[in-house]
Amino acid sequence: MENFREKRLEKKLETQQTVSIVVSVILLLSLLGNVFLFVRQGRISGERDELETELSVITQDKRAAEASNVQLKADIESLNAKIEELGEDAAALEIEIQAREARIRRLSGQVFEMDNLRAQITELESFESKYQEVVNEKEELIAELTRLNEKLDAERDRYSMLEEKIEEAAFLRAYNICVHNFRDRWICRPVKMDVARRVDRTTVSFEINDNIFVDPGEKIVNMVITGPEGNVVSPSAETFVIEETGDSSYFTGQRTMMYENEPTSMFFTVDHATNLESGTYIVKVYIDGEEAGIADFTLE
Repeated sequence: MENFREKRLEKKLETQQTVSIVVSVILLLSLLGNVFLFVRQGRISGERDELETELSVITQDKRAAEASNVQLKADIESLNAKIEELGEDAAALEIEIQAREARIRRLSGQVFEMDNLRAQITELESFESKYQEVVNEKEELIAELTRLNEKLDAERDRYSMLEEKIEEAAFLRAYNICVHNFRDRWICRPVKMDVARRVDRTTVSFEINDNIFVDPGEKIVNMVITGPEGNVVSPSAETFVIEETGDSSYFTGQRTMMYENEPTSMFFTVDHATNLESGTYIVKVYIDGEEAGIADFTLE
């Protein structure tokens, strides 16, 4: 029973101690709370003063900001006006840019053309150099051609001379033409005579050369004596054609010979039915119409 009481008392004491401790803790916490509230209130007061000061500053900043906002709006309106002006300027610049781009394209095309022209000029300069070379070569060729023409002219002259010589060589020639005039007597031998009215007969002799350039064969030899007045002495009834002029002429005598590329002698006798006239007579020999020789004689 006593143990129970002791235990109960102990338990009661323990409870009182516990309560005392709790009360002490509560008092301590209350004290701490009051101190905290006091400190907190002082801090809040300081913060409130700071906040009021800051609010005053903010109010001033707000007023300044509002004033600045008004200025900013004015600046914005001014900037908008400038932006519109700049937009118009930008549109004008865009047009100008497009125009310049078009001009640049044209200039680019012109530059391309200029490059082509420069290339062509370079090519032309090359061609000009080649042309000058060709001109120089042409001048050299012209000089050479002139020399060749001069040489050709000389050769042509030489050829003409040779051709003339060949033409001359291609014909037969009558040379050593001898003419004798006689007066016939009844008993005595004929006498040579130089007096025209006393001449009864005329003899003509000549030689025909050999020429390898003339083909052999029959050749017709015509002997023509022309008097002082140009008439044919003792003319024939027929005529022959003179090859050089194409004229027809009477002849005094005619022979046909067989030419065999050997010298040949010819002899003609002409009897005069009438007296001859004084003056100079011309004797021409034609072979196949080509003049082969000429001689003359004079009668008193």
